[in-house]
Amino acid sequence: MTIWDTTVARVGLFANVVPRAVASARAAKNGDERLGIPPSKVGARTVGESAVDELFVALNSVLRDVSEIDDLAAAVQRCDAAAPVLTELGVTGVNRPQPVPTILRRSRKRFTTTVYDHVDFKLDVDLPEPMAAYAPYLDGVSSARVLAHEEPGRRWIIWVHGAGQGRPDDMFSFRAAHLHEKLGYNVVLPVLPAHGARRHPNVAFPGFDPLENIAVTIRAVAEIRALVSWIGAQDPAEVTIAGTSLGGPLAGLVAGLEPLVSSVLALVPMLGVHTTLAHHMDRVGKIGREAAALLRSDSVRAVSSVVDPLAVTPYAEPDRRLVIAALNDRVTWVTAAQKLHHHWGGRIEWYAGGHVGHVFSGRVRELTDEFLAEAAAATP
Repeated sequence: MTIWDTTVARVGLFANVVPRAVASARAAKNGDERLGIPPSKVGARTVGESAVDELFVALNSVLRDVSEIDDLAAAVQRCDAAAPVLTELGVTGVNRPQPVPTILRRSRKRFTTTVYDHVDFKLDVDLPEPMAAYAPYLDGVSSARVLAHEEPGRRWIIWVHGAGQGRPDDMFSFRAAHLHEKLGYNVVLPVLPAHGARRHPNVAFPGFDPLENIAVTIRAVAEIRALVSWIGAQDPAEVTIAGTSLGGPLAGLVAGLEPLVSSVLALVPMLGVHTTLAHHMDRVGKIGREAAALLRSDSVRAVSSVVDPLAVTPYAEPDRRLVIAALNDRVTWVTAAQKLHHHWGGRIEWYAGGHVGHVFSGRVRELTDEFLAEAAAATP
């Protein structure tokens, strides 16, 4: 019965893509004065972007399947044992400073008309003892795509991608050539663990093993911090870090751990992998609701606290912290962006669109360029 119930719920997700998009667009037009969320315009584009988000959620309900609720329950039990160890270490004890990584190779690549360097590097990351079982899946070669100017002293930007990205087309999604040629930045696009060419058949991220999610996150933060160290060693200029969706909290964590990061940008940020998964699983029948309850358990919240960007404050000055949020975001939710903004202070900008649609938003490009141009102009 539960399998049938889940199947019916998933069919309902696909069938209700347009009705839910219309309803969410209408709801967004009211805003939320109490939370400081402005009203959104309602039109064909906003409804369309909401529909794309709803379709994305429906597709992921199939791709990220909880086939065995007992497996998830066992994973949550492992969180019970790990929580005291991880919470005692805290954010700074789990996420340690990283040395300059060993560069293994640097090769010239091309994506359409953009030429860049593909950099492979080696970094040894010591995961806390409760994560030891996940280490074999996370070892190996790390990589990043780099566009650097020949002359020293240029400002750097590290742009952290979202879930399911890390492919060469990130060059398009994050406008790497524009950032490099028009705004004058040296650009670094890390490939996160379990993404792009680093995908592993035994690792799903984000998946339904909370400790595995946290292990991958710890590794990702370590790799980004190592890239900051690499930049500092060869060209000690200021660094901006930006993150999209899942990359938003990673950027926030690094900005609160690395003094060299003097500007931070979170674009349609996701706050809390497990709370976000639970939010969507609630819509996928009885098994989904059981999974959501497990993902909201106290032990999962406890172990997740060591990778929580709300546990650190960016070194960047408040006016160099920016959140760009979508008023019709159906993949995360607008309150996630507002919560990050409340913690950071600084600035928040809203646009009338969806989560996925930010890639094509002229308003998002305008806000991003304005923020990055301000940072570049302030560089001595």
